[in-house]
Amino acid sequence: MNDPEEQVSGDWRQIFGALANEETRRFYAQRVLGLESDLRPERAAKADANLRKARLIDNEGVPDSGIFARLLAHGAKSEPRVGQQRFFDAQGRLDRYPKNHEERVSLLRLISGRVIGHGEHLSEAQLTAKLGEITDDPVLLRRYLVDYGVVLRQPDGSSYRLADGSD
Repeated sequence: MNDPEEQVSGDWRQIFGALANEETRRFYAQRVLGLESDLRPERAAKADANLRKARLIDNEGVPDSGIFARLLAHGAKSEPRVGQQRFFDAQGRLDRYPKNHEERVSLLRLISGRVIGHGEHLSEAQLTAKLGEITDDPVLLRRYLVDYGVVLRQPDGSSYRLADGSD
């Protein structure tokens, strides 16, 4: 098995996802308390698989007693982000947009410079794919880039380029 510290980095979403399901949560509680499951076998198997995937129980079905302590410790280690980096998560994906207009334009310029090269023309599909590496909603980000004048779009939507005077 891998180092427990490494396992925790993005696992909180899987843990919360697993525990959001009532049957999985009940099955987990029964495991922690050492009780037999009252779920039908097929439901118990599904709950067991969800808990294993979230690493709440090991391959033998034993609850990981340290998972929550490691998860909390991992979250406490992060340094406060400053500047434009505060709008990105730990994986470098866009987390939120600034409310302030100047900060938003600055952030959009930073992002556009990362995905479009000087003088480069991209199709809508290419730009959307590149923005998808940065955000969960690449269409909204693409719209912001165009609406804020950071990226220019051909009238027919066939091509996008930086609005930096390059052609």
